[in-house]
Amino acid sequence: MHGSAAYSGKYASILDGYAVQPSQIERDVFYIAERDRTLCGFYSLTLDGEPELDLMFVADGVQGSGLGSMLFRHMMTEARRQGIASIKIVSHPPSVGFYEAMGAVVVGTKPPTAKATWSRPILSLAI
Repeated sequence: MHGSAAYSGKYASILDGYAVQPSQIERDVFYIAERDRTLCGFYSLTLDGEPELDLMFVADGVQGSGLGSMLFRHMMTEARRQGIASIKIVSHPPSVGFYEAMGAVVVGTKPPTAKATWSRPILSLAI
């Protein structure tokens, strides 16, 4: 994620000091996609409280290949398996169109914070 064009410029601050923690991997539904032993994408579905697509990332070099759609459909299958009715998504602004194409609907906006100094769309996805 740190080298991704999606998190450059004004969006870089959200990743300052950020790393996925082992506790997240143990606690959440967490899947990765690899090609030739190289991480190409991943998602994390948080189940504590309101189910939320906490992280979803596809590397620059494989964007447009269908990997994001495949990961998203996999996440939906896992959510159904867990008995989840809907998922909250607080989106990176450039990703809203992708989530809408996958069936999510914008339901609000998360105001800026010290780390994310821009508003972020909140979407809901019926499972």
